[in-house]
Amino acid sequence: MAQKHKSIEDLSLSILSFFERRTDLFHVMERPNDRMGFMPGVAEKMVFKHFHFFQHKYLGRAQPHILKEAYGAPNAAPADAAGGQAALQDT
Repeated sequence: MAQKHKSIEDLSLSILSFFERRTDLFHVMERPNDRMGFMPGVAEKMVFKHFHFFQHKYLGRAQPHILKEAYGAPNAAPADAAGGQAALQDT
């Protein structure tokens, strides 16, 4: 899939376009008991959380000196970089 795109930006546009057309990622729940979509702000937090998780994973593998400078230890993760769902459920 990535080989068919000219750049990372083009690839990310395709991925988000897929989410817009085929998922409820962008659907905003209007009532807490709605069965589709996310409460306001939750989808954005999820995407950012996953971005930061994989960014940290990449930096740990490819540029550990940046993690050491930012967090004081080569594999120290920021508090919200666990990649799980717990922090999302708090919102």
